[in-house]
Formats: sequence, structure tokens, C-alpha cells
Amino acid sequence: LADSERRALRLATRVRPTLRKLVRGIWPGPVTLVFQAVPGLPRCCYRQGKIAVRVDADRETRRLAKLAGGLLLSSSLNRRSGRTAVPGRKLHLRWHRHLSTCLPGGSGSGKASKIILIHGEEIRPIRA
Repeated sequence: LADSERRALRLATRVRPTLRKLVRGIWPGPVTLVFQAVPGLPRCCYRQGKIAVRVDADRETRRLAKLAGGLLLSSSLNRRSGRTAVPGRKLHLRWHRHLSTCLPGGSGSGKASKIILIHGEEIRPIRA
């Protein structure tokens, strides 16, 4: 989670005009972008050299990200079913060593966010 579009785009290896245009139309909002990430981030941030990032619509989430230095590492509760999971005991036990806190759900819709893959000039929805 990034505090701003500018901060989020600093994570991309290449910021093409199509990416900038897309970002202006969707952020802040419930859309996660997956793109090739700059080197030097903690290993847990990458998956096959890519990073998933969102500038959340919730003002308090962005404020918290800003207070944390501009970025928050977050575990997604979005599942393939399209519903947002409720973090239970099993998830807390699995992540307790990595998380310093767990925030209660906010004013979200309860629906999973959209995920869009950016690969060069290709823009492909992974989850709409």
C-alpha cells in the first residue's frame, strides 16, 4: 500500500505514459497494479521480479502509509472467490512473526479489489 501515486510509481522499473494514464484514472481506489519492480526492495516484496501495489481509497490507510515512510507491506485478504476473507486465528498464527499489528477492517465494500498486470505496453486484468 502506497501513500500516493507518485510513491507507488517509484517502485516501477519503467514508467511508461500508458501506466501514468492508467494510474490517474484508478487511484486512489480499489485497484492493485502488478508491475516489474525496482531492485533493492526487501525480498518479501517481490514475486518473480514483480510487485503488487495499490493507493487505497481510504484516506486513513494512505495517512498510515505516509507515517510509515510512504509504504505499508500488507497481506491481502482478497481471495479468488471475490469475497474478502476475515483474518482468523490461523492467519494470525501464520503471520505473527512478520506483523507488528493487524488493523481491523475499515469502510471497504467487502469485495475483492481489481488486479491489473502491467507488462511493457500490455495491460491485462487478472481479476476484474
